[in-house]
Amino acid sequence: MNQRSRLMVPVVLLLVGAALLWLASRMTWLEVVAFNDQSGEVARTLNGSDWQPALMPLALGAVAAILAVALVRGVGARVIGAVIALLGVAAGALVWSAVGSVDADRVHSVITSSEGPARTNAGPGAEGSAAIPEWSQITEISTSSAGPAVTGVGALALLAAGVVVMVRPSRAVRRDDRYVTPAVRREEAATAVERDPDSGRDLWQDLDEGNDPTV
Repeated sequence: MNQRSRLMVPVVLLLVGAALLWLASRMTWLEVVAFNDQSGEVARTLNGSDWQPALMPLALGAVAAILAVALVRGVGARVIGAVIALLGVAAGALVWSAVGSVDADRVHSVITSSEGPARTNAGPGAEGSAAIPEWSQITEISTSSAGPAVTGVGALALLAAGVVVMVRPSRAVRRDDRYVTPAVRREEAATAVERDPDSGRDLWQDLDEGNDPTV
């Protein structure tokens, strides 16, 4: 794997992971129906950011990791890779928490809070009215597998990016010859000829003809 691949592979994986986690935060995870004697039957849709608030911070962490991967080399890059892998594990934990039965008490807490989905469409045709009363009873919970699935793929992308950075970190950048003066390049060429005269015959011929063989 060359230097360019060592950088581009984890960067692409991080971009994919961040985009998928952001997408999962916008997707529907739960559809809830609650009933109370004030508003009657009320339906709520909980997207990823409502049900799993950690999705957005993880996506932002993946974006920030792109800059770290581009700047850090050597042992430091391996540390960055470990952090990225932990982001992937954390995202995977969100998927694991979505497996199995849904915590009805947590759903009740979310939809009856004073912020977010609790204040949306409260009551028949009363959009934007007061929050759902705490005495509301959950009558139905429907789950969607699309959000957790997208989160899972994003978690795998982050985990893969972390492993690539840990196993194949970018090497330290060497001096760029574009910033070496022509005089220094000629001196280096002359030194190379002194070490191996036979290999420098063509080089000296170019110099005699007025050409710079180091360009």
